[in-house]
Amino acid sequence: MKKILPVAVLAALAGVNAAQAVHVNPDGTGQVLVFPFYSVEGGQDTYVNLVNTTNQFKAVKVRILESMNSQEVLDFNLYLSPQDHWSAVITTDAGGGAAIQSADVSCTVPAAVSEGAKIPFRKFSYPNDSVNGIERTREGYLEVIEMGTVVGEDYTDAIDHKSLDCAFIADAWASDGSWTESNGNDGMSNVTGGLYGYGVLINVLEGTDATYDAVAIDDWIDSQGAGYFHSSPGDTLPSIVSEADLGYDVFDEGGVASGDAFDSRDAVSVTMMQASISNDYVLEPSILAGTDWVITFPTKRFYVNNSVLDGVDAPFTNLWNEKTSKACEEFGNTYWDREEATESSDPGDFSPQPEGETQALCAEVNVLSFNGSDVLSASSRTELNVDLDPGFINGWDRISFLAEDREIVTVNHTFFGLPVVGFAVQKYVNGTLPNGVLSNYAGADLHKGDRLISSAD
Repeated sequence: MKKILPVAVLAALAGVNAAQAVHVNPDGTGQVLVFPFYSVEGGQDTYVNLVNTTNQFKAVKVRILESMNSQEVLDFNLYLSPQDHWSAVITTDAGGGAAIQSADVSCTVPAAVSEGAKIPFRKFSYPNDSVNGIERTREGYLEVIEMGTVVGEDYTDAIDHKSLDCAFIADAWASDGSWTESNGNDGMSNVTGGLYGYGVLINVLEGTDATYDAVAIDDWIDSQGAGYFHSSPGDTLPSIVSEADLGYDVFDEGGVASGDAFDSRDAVSVTMMQASISNDYVLEPSILAGTDWVITFPTKRFYVNNSVLDGVDAPFTNLWNEKTSKACEEFGNTYWDREEATESSDPGDFSPQPEGETQALCAEVNVLSFNGSDVLSASSRTELNVDLDPGFINGWDRISFLAEDREIVTVNHTFFGLPVVGFAVQKYVNGTLPNGVLSNYAGADLHKGDRLISSAD
């Protein structure tokens, strides 16, 4: 199918559309950030870093979601001063799950995070699933959403690190507090963006770390709305789609596909829609090299959950099944070595198919491990192993999401594939050298995508 790009390169150079339209910002800053992966499996910790590049005070929702069905395991409000940098670590908890802890003094509500307490994740959101233990919180991803700019002087004085008063911010959300009584509107103004973030997967015993950038979504909030949505701590809104503008701009091969979606979940999803993703694999046995891919579907829950919809909606093809704790999506796989030799597999049938007959990604955060590399020590909840044919040691792989009904139809275009983000992690294990130096290495590389878009014209 021919790609049709309705907006020329000039539109991109001119700043996309004159009107606001949600898009993934290639410059890496935005109003919403998606951190595709966290894990505490296999001795790993995940460090989360968030930066406010603007001269404004910001109210931010930090939401942590587990890997299987994007059920919330913790959220809180974070208040950033101008040019503020906030960091925290997600690590193991004595109760068997994961927890977050921060040494950063930026104000949070509840205040326990900014006070340095270790906050265990919670399993309250998925009691009816067959997999419903606290261990499910050990892997997942994060969404960080700017809720608005704080302009009221009393609030900005309290958030400013020069006059920090986090108790004042916490009191504003008390039962008779100023933000509680005003539904969060007092002293607030519009979302402006300018956030960036990155995650670091560190394994201390192995002596490795892998750093990845968060995906930045910009011009996100509905331009017909108030321009901000400052919700109370613990509120499940805003979500990544709840306040999104229906207009979208999707960058593709030097041009921009611009239009309007029929609902906000589609507007956000099409900005991450890919027909396929590609990346390297390195499996060199002489240095015990291995490669895992993280493949995350940040909007999948809005299409597959019975509690949200009567049935599954495209582009996804299977409902979340509480009995199996799965919602599987098959994929095609073609791989090459470094000398252009290739092999491929294809689903070859319509969905759904009997479980176990084809390879499928069944979680919302998936770890694809090549030849049992187990680089990320992923659990059986998220990991799928792919065995490459003998002789394919180093090269690149393409995962295809094209299949029957995998499309989002908007007013102006049809987008094919699935909304996906993620990265590959390569690890090289040389062990301890004769001089006693530990010589293990790791690195992360964002996936490359291929879009397939047709025009409604």
